Amino acid sequence: MSEPQDQRGPDDRSGSGSGPGSGSGSAGGVPPWDPADRPATGGWQSPGPSPTTPGPPTAGTPRTPPPAGDPWGFGGPVTTPRPGIVPLRPLALGEVLDGAFQYIRAHPRVVLGVSAVVAVITTLIQAPFQATYGQSLEPFLVPSGGAQPDLGALAGILGGASALLGVSAVVGLLANTVLTGLLVVVLSRSVLGAPVDARECWNAARPRLPGLLGVVVLVALVTLLALAVCLAPAGIAALVGATGLAVGLAALGLLVGGVAAVVVSVLLSLAAPAYVLEGIGVTAALSRSRALVTGRFWPVLGILLLATIIVSIVAGLVGVPFGLVATGVASATGTSPYSLLPLLVSSIGTVIGAALTSPFQAGVTGLLYIDQRMRREGFDIELQRAAHGLA
Repeated sequence: MSEPQDQRGPDDRSGSGSGPGSGSGSAGGVPPWDPADRPATGGWQSPGPSPTTPGPPTAGTPRTPPPAGDPWGFGGPVTTPRPGIVPLRPLALGEVLDGAFQYIRAHPRVVLGVSAVVAVITTLIQAPFQATYGQSLEPFLVPSGGAQPDLGALAGILGGASALLGVSAVVGLLANTVLTGLLVVVLSRSVLGAPVDARECWNAARPRLPGLLGVVVLVALVTLLALAVCLAPAGIAALVGATGLAVGLAALGLLVGGVAAVVVSVLLSLAAPAYVLEGIGVTAALSRSRALVTGRFWPVLGILLLATIIVSIVAGLVGVPFGLVATGVASATGTSPYSLLPLLVSSIGTVIGAALTSPFQAGVTGLLYIDQRMRREGFDIELQRAAHGLA
């Protein structure tokens, strides 16, 4: 649902967005978001009639009816420029979701190729840890021959599980950081209808990746801190021996902390695209995201939640068949589900699911960032000028 927009031409400089909200002139920004590269125009022209402009109709001259689609006779219907995957105006829900699909369809080799490479590397690093932990834990889950499992070894296995989770978290964080940086650049080019080259995108995103990692880590820490603060009273009650009170406070803390974590994560959800595309600092990116989301919290939350549901459904539809095949292979060969062949089959499903869903989720986040800037800062004018300079 979009309101009627004033059609502003690409040479209109009244909304150049040179204020602090515009990232066009920041050092380290990702081209072609800098509209300074656009060709110079002739500026304002005299509003007087040209030699070929017909004069007013004389008395008795029959009026020509306006053309179809132009009921007011002002020169045709007003249309929104759309050089790329979305129209350059504030976006509706369907346009955000459709744009996240369209940039994948427009550049499948770059988007899906990069996502698949990152997913394969992540899976290859995590798979050995998963196999080792799964085979160690299996006797406790499925004891055989009525023998009691060695509970003394459980502490070591739990320690291994913690190490596995830590390694998986670090690897996933690094992989998602690289993937987010690259996909945001591809998305920015796709919005302008600009050509996309994997090497150019890598060169544009590479200087921002270390700081982007800091943004991702800081967002995760702030979100966990919001949850930890709400659970702190339960921890204090447990330390003083008030067990019943600690249980009640823990339940309340989980509820309130979960809500607080969701609020914080939504407010900071646009920090990554802001950091990559505007060339600002790490903490400034977090403040920028909060400023963009404030006042539009519920629409942003709803779109992110819907995107998460779509991603979960698609990942499940892709992963379940491979999981069933892996279970069948393990039963047919009489081996553990965590042995080489079954784990390989399930890992293929994981790679395919991640390669398909990660670009979509990154696209939704990036388009939300662009949408908020168009709503608040007239960023559509800057994008129209940048697209005009690329034409």
